[in-house]
Amino acid sequence: MALFCAINVAVCQRSLFREYGFYGTASYTMLTNLNRADYSFMLNGVTLSGGFQIRPKTCVEIGVGFLADNNKVFTQVPVTIALRTHYLPSRLTPTTEVFAGYAIPMKKEGLNSNGHKMHIDQGGVTAGVNVGARYAFSRHVAVNLYVGWHFFMTNEFTVTTTEKQPVIREAWAAHCFRFGLGVMF
Repeated sequence: MALFCAINVAVCQRSLFREYGFYGTASYTMLTNLNRADYSFMLNGVTLSGGFQIRPKTCVEIGVGFLADNNKVFTQVPVTIALRTHYLPSRLTPTTEVFAGYAIPMKKEGLNSNGHKMHIDQGGVTAGVNVGARYAFSRHVAVNLYVGWHFFMTNEFTVTTTEKQPVIREAWAAHCFRFGLGVMF
């Protein structure tokens, strides 16, 4: 019995994700806009990040993503820096993350949800907050799940109607609901 308890304690201690050092994260990310009824979109993609655990509960990450929409006009590559916090020294822990960076548009031209031609000239600031949980299978593998708010801006774009008349040319901001599921290694 004592041997079983000793082995069980050792397994539980090893099941915590690493407390210091480098790690990587690969996540599926989905965004859907909340504030723009005139242009509705949903972005899906992959986010990859490298992080450094600076304390047992605090991490700094640098990430890059690829988020594409069905119309392909809002497809972008966000490059971000993030601060992630884990709150409990256990296998399952709540997490929060704050991130900021720049979103680079990948496709410059396409149709928006109204059927109008849209040309994006320049990307813009991106930022957000996530709340979620991380479950550690071992010291080197964990799964994280999160929801949050994601803001991104397009600094310069042109919308052209079917009559080829320019309608809008200004900065444009989107507030999005964010969902993600990822693996940490």
